[in-house]
Amino acid sequence: MSQEFSQYIKIIGKGQKGSRSLTQEEAFTAMKMLLAGEVTGDQRGAFLMLLRTREETPDEVIGFVRACHELIPAEIKALKPQVDIGCYAGKRRQLPWYLLSAALLAKSGKKVFLHGAHEPGSGRLYASHVLPTLGLPAVESASAAKSQLDTQGVTYLDLGIVLPPLNTLIKLREFFGLRSCANTLARLLNPTAAPYCVQGVYHMHLDHKHRHVNEAFRDYASLCFRGDGGDPEVNSERPTELFITRLGETEMPVLPEMTEKWAMKDREMDIDDMLAFWRGDIEHQYGAQAVHATLVAYLMLSEAQSQDEAKLQARSMWEQRDKAALPFQF
Repeated sequence: MSQEFSQYIKIIGKGQKGSRSLTQEEAFTAMKMLLAGEVTGDQRGAFLMLLRTREETPDEVIGFVRACHELIPAEIKALKPQVDIGCYAGKRRQLPWYLLSAALLAKSGKKVFLHGAHEPGSGRLYASHVLPTLGLPAVESASAAKSQLDTQGVTYLDLGIVLPPLNTLIKLREFFGLRSCANTLARLLNPTAAPYCVQGVYHMHLDHKHRHVNEAFRDYASLCFRGDGGDPEVNSERPTELFITRLGETEMPVLPEMTEKWAMKDREMDIDDMLAFWRGDIEHQYGAQAVHATLVAYLMLSEAQSQDEAKLQARSMWEQRDKAALPFQF
């Protein structure tokens, strides 16, 4: 048992009157010890679940993210994409249409780094399940990701390769029955320090928390919004508030709803529907608005465009796509 780590459990666990939040420095040290395996399983579980019952403060999350950054392998940090997109929620009502938006961004010349994880038994459709069918073969090393990034302008790596200890924490949901702060940290990670970082969240007010955390990381610009199912996909069946942070300052434009009809849940979640839609063989009410609105948000971040400018460019990029090629085929 680590006596040093016990102090952090005491700080957050001494009841309503005796406990307090961790400072950024305490959070940094505690998370670094946890990820380095310097604590017992009991200590790890107690710490994560105490945090879960009251939720982490922005200062705690900032300290945690900085600890994660210190442990990212050098070969991952050496990748040089322009846009980082975390794909962690998994879809259960609609297909992951945002991946077509990411494909269009890559085809426009932006190098895109996708990363994600999957939780056992969740019943969700994750990006890693879909990307090979869309033309992006799975890779399992940083060197293979670099090669793919150079040749196709986009790559995907599982969190188990990007930061294995954080991936282990996410998988603990199978035992706890609850998510931990690891899910938040993975979205905020931007492991390659790409100039632009995209984060999708699900729960109300999490976008506000991400905004405060993102303001502490001034080396890159960030986009956070409440996406469909928690993934980085704009659902234009409702207005979507975007939190775009640059150099510690956040603007909050709102994308208006773009459709009057709500789409029904896909019955089968057939990936071939995404390919047919890309080729122009079928129409898809939800997919059409999701691809367009999501690309608009990505362009507002990565091109610093106004909403109107981004809408025009997104429409042009979609109309000029190569229908004969797979979305991630170059």
